[in-house]
Amino acid sequence: MIEWIKTFIVVYETRNFSVAAKRLFISQPTVSMQISKLETHLNIKLFHRKGKQTITPTKEADFLYPKLLQTLEGLSDIFSEVTQKENFKTECTISCSNTVAIYILPKFMPSLIAQFPFVDFSIQMMNSEDVVRAIETHESSIGIYEKPITTNFIHKELLLKDELVLAGNLDSPFWILREEKSGIRFFNDIYLKEHHLMPKIIYVNNNEVLLKLLENNIGQSIISKLSVSKSIHWQSLEDSSNYRSMFIIKNTDSFSKEISDIYHWIIQTMHTPTQ
Repeated sequence: MIEWIKTFIVVYETRNFSVAAKRLFISQPTVSMQISKLETHLNIKLFHRKGKQTITPTKEADFLYPKLLQTLEGLSDIFSEVTQKENFKTECTISCSNTVAIYILPKFMPSLIAQFPFVDFSIQMMNSEDVVRAIETHESSIGIYEKPITTNFIHKELLLKDELVLAGNLDSPFWILREEKSGIRFFNDIYLKEHHLMPKIIYVNNNEVLLKLLENNIGQSIISKLSVSKSIHWQSLEDSSNYRSMFIIKNTDSFSKEISDIYHWIIQTMHTPTQ
C-alpha cells in the first residue's frame, strides 16, 4: 500500500498520469493500476479523468493528500532512524569483585568502549558470590570474579591468574579478614587452615579499609599483589596458595550477539600479552 500512496501523492501533485509515471520511473499503466487499487481499497474515487491525460482530484483526494503526505514523511523519518545504530544501544552491565573493579577493569575499559561504541556500559562492584547471583538472575550481563564457585546455567572461562601475597605487619597478632562472601576471604581462610594459625581477627567489609589498616601497620592479611601500595610491607607466598584464578562468566541463556562479542573480546584482550 505504501507504493499506492506514493503514486497517489505524485499524481495529485502533477495532475497527470504520464508525468507521474516518468517521475516515479514506472509505466503509465502501472500508475493507473495503483490508483485504481487504492480507490478500490478505500471504496472512494480519487480523481476525475477528463480525456487521456487531464485529471482533477476529488474532495476525498484533497482531504487525503496532506494527511498521507505527512504520514509518508513520518515513515521516512522512522525508516531513517531505525537504520541508525545509536538509537538502539545495547546495555551491558559488568559485575566484578573488588580487585577486578579497581585494578584490572579500568585498564581495558578505554579499548572496550572504543571497540563497542554502541553499547552503554555500567560497572557494579560486589562480592564473588553476588557476582554469580547477578549473572544467574540476568541482573548483569558479564561477571568477573575469583572465588571458586560451581553453579548451573553459567558459562565460565579462566581469564587470568592473580598473584597473592602476605602483606602488613608480619609480627602482628591480628589478622584482617573480609566478610565471608568475599573472594579474598576464601583464600585467607585456606591459608590460616593450612598453616594451623589461630590469630586474633579484625573483620572488615571493605577492601579499602583493609588496605588502610595494613598501611598503618595494623595486622596482616593475604591480598592481591595488584593492591599493594608502596607503604605496605609484603612478602611472596612460597606454597600453592600464591596464585588464584580469576574467571569470566555469562548466563548460558544469554543470546545477545553484542554481549557474546564483548565477552570474547575481554577474554582475547586479557590473554594477549602487552607489548
